Amino acid sequence: MGKIRTILICSIVLVVILPLSGGNFLEWGPDLEGPWCATRPVEQCCPGRDDKCTVPILGTVCYCDIFCNETAEDCCPDFWNLCLGVTRPTPWPVTTLATTSRPPVNVLASCIKDGIAYNPGSVLEDNCNKCKCLYLTNPYARYEWNCTNHVCMLQPDLIRDVNEGFLSWNAGNYSDFWGMTLNDGVNYRLGTFPLDSKVARMTSLRVQLDEVLPESFDARVKWKGLINPVRDQGNCGASWAFSTTAVASDRLAIESEGAIKDELSSQHMISCNIGKQKGCKGGNLDRAWWYLRKVGVVTEECYPYTSGFNNDPGVCLILKKQKNGTCPSKIAYKDSRRYRATPPYRIAPIEREIMKEIMDNGPVQATFIVKQDFYMYKSGIYRYSNLTLDDDPEQSNTGYHSVRIVGWGVDRTIDGDIFKYWICANSWGTKWGKDGYFNILRGSNECEIEKYIVGVWGKISGDAALRRLLSRTQRRRLRGEKNLRNLRHPRRSGRKRRNRKNRGGKKKNKSKKNRRKRKQMKSESS
Repeated sequence: MGKIRTILICSIVLVVILPLSGGNFLEWGPDLEGPWCATRPVEQCCPGRDDKCTVPILGTVCYCDIFCNETAEDCCPDFWNLCLGVTRPTPWPVTTLATTSRPPVNVLASCIKDGIAYNPGSVLEDNCNKCKCLYLTNPYARYEWNCTNHVCMLQPDLIRDVNEGFLSWNAGNYSDFWGMTLNDGVNYRLGTFPLDSKVARMTSLRVQLDEVLPESFDARVKWKGLINPVRDQGNCGASWAFSTTAVASDRLAIESEGAIKDELSSQHMISCNIGKQKGCKGGNLDRAWWYLRKVGVVTEECYPYTSGFNNDPGVCLILKKQKNGTCPSKIAYKDSRRYRATPPYRIAPIEREIMKEIMDNGPVQATFIVKQDFYMYKSGIYRYSNLTLDDDPEQSNTGYHSVRIVGWGVDRTIDGDIFKYWICANSWGTKWGKDGYFNILRGSNECEIEKYIVGVWGKISGDAALRRLLSRTQRRRLRGEKNLRNLRHPRRSGRKRRNRKNRGGKKKNKSKKNRRKRKQMKSESS
């Protein structure tokens, strides 16, 4: 009798323990419901990851921390009820695990996310990634989330690290950027092509600095009401068009002493300037300025912006030499309100010379490299944080962006440190940054912000009074800037120089021959 009882007990133990051989605690039956986690202090055990939060059970251990639910294979049987407040997924028979790839119809839940149970096939969006709940049987039966692994434009961990890292700036979370990948940011929120080697070598303007420059300056204060507001390019990579038209608009308003306050149309340039340009997929700054000089653009009122909503540059709706008719907005077209610009000029990449140009003539155009943390800028003086891993190719994805520099300033800390910065107007709307503006470190070429700076003079046709006004202000500027030169390639044709020398040499040779002939004639006559 005792021998039979021993056999029965061993059989029961085997029945209980056999399911453990697969390593999946979901197979434990109702006779092992516990309490298990309930024997531990819940307030210290359930939240976060705690590898010490275990309970001995049948010769092994089960876990009561949240991490045990990542794969749902080492949680104590009462974990779901106690820590998450949900019903534990229905256990499956051992035979089912080995023979089927489809969960039984009576399974109530499977994958757990933030305390919520999801059935197989459920899809969740996690920022810029998507996760799908799968039921897998190899090498053992389990529920598992399968997620894409994109680098997101907004990274909560990076935002936290920046804000806790004692840096000179703070990061923020923007709803307009949530759900976008870093590649989306480069493709849709930037849009300035790297400078062509010939353009990069163009001669820069050098100015005479015989005055003490102020510690801070803001064009919005000096020319109040004449600096155009921050724009929003939306999901269209066209900063090349936005920065060009914005700088030209500011300069026209300043040079006309407020007589011209029109906002030049970025859409006109995006849709019509198609020579070597790619609309919402990027453009060259030199081609943008060439178009503004040769063809000109109308006002925002005439040709309103639409590409930011659909990432479509659209078809050009204004003729190059249009004189009358209607605008795309259906208002009357006026050739007198089609504005142009003189050839742009480059400012030397020297801090004081850039400051002098802004203070005398208004905002300038700047190009810089946008790195992954810049999208999250909220306030302070930006400089690249370098908090992410550089060995991830997608993580280090960068692109060029062009903006306006409207001024500069200085920030002093309580420790006596001094941080100099530029004040820049972005084109991502007023909800981003400091009402659409950002400050970036000055004097150290941060992200190449000081490498390529451009200024321009306005030009108008069709209105004689405005032409005379612009001409008068430009002459005034010329008197103060005698060294001003147009932005041109420094290389000059050697052939032309040789021809000029040859022409001069021929003239000299002819004059010598003539003199010799005259002397000879005089001697013969005598």
